[in-house]
Amino acid sequence: MEKFSCPVCRKKLTLQEKSLVCENKHLYDISKKGYVNLLMSQKSSDARHGDSREMIVARMNFLNLGYYEKLLNHVLDIIYNHSFNEVSILDIGCGECYYTSHIRERIECFNPVIYGIDISKDALIYGYKRDKKLNLSVASAFDVPVLDESFDIVLNMFAPHSENEYSRILKSDGILVRVFPSTHHLWEFKSAIYDNPYKNEDPSINIDNFELISNESLTYTIELKSNDEIQSLFKMTPYSYKTSENDERKVESLNSLSTTVDFKILVYKKV
Repeated sequence: MEKFSCPVCRKKLTLQEKSLVCENKHLYDISKKGYVNLLMSQKSSDARHGDSREMIVARMNFLNLGYYEKLLNHVLDIIYNHSFNEVSILDIGCGECYYTSHIRERIECFNPVIYGIDISKDALIYGYKRDKKLNLSVASAFDVPVLDESFDIVLNMFAPHSENEYSRILKSDGILVRVFPSTHHLWEFKSAIYDNPYKNEDPSINIDNFELISNESLTYTIELKSNDEIQSLFKMTPYSYKTSENDERKVESLNSLSTTVDFKILVYKKV
């Protein structure tokens, strides 16, 4: 965990028994559940502090069905192609570490050092159960407690982010991989639930101090076979706490669903 920094004074944290300590004696215990809490709560405006346990379990159940396996394999290929011996990788918004763990397994031959942060303690508890070789911390994506220019690759999948933090964290010529839902993502699913569904808007792809080296879209159709699968998809998204009771009943009535998944995958190099 030597790449973590103190969220108070920004000094390097070092391992002392079961805690991380900086030179100014700020101390952070490593939980028995596998993570260290470096979240400065007073700096976070997010009252939710990450996904709920229900959302996390739903996402685990859905991802384990393999419907996003094409996306997973695409990201694995990107990370593999930019890896080398002792490559260091930070997953910002790692959640329960579905992607993080698969990345570690895919590039094990490079002896990688892999970190993950998420604002949800519950997510990291499940992440550590999935893969005990990861270095995990509760932290905000807008105030990442890691040392300057300490990572070769930063990954951000479906998570909030700070462009300034990308630039600070990555080494010179470091690689940034961004994945987010594109225009038609889950369109049929939203159309089945809402009277006036809207398409997603793609955010700006330009980032200061970064060169865009790859801009790809991945679009395909998935076939959900039961209401349990549909409920898992619904509950893992923000729709689960933004939907009216009337529209929730529409979800409960669906026993199968064909819907588009539409992802944008961007790769940058720090310049």
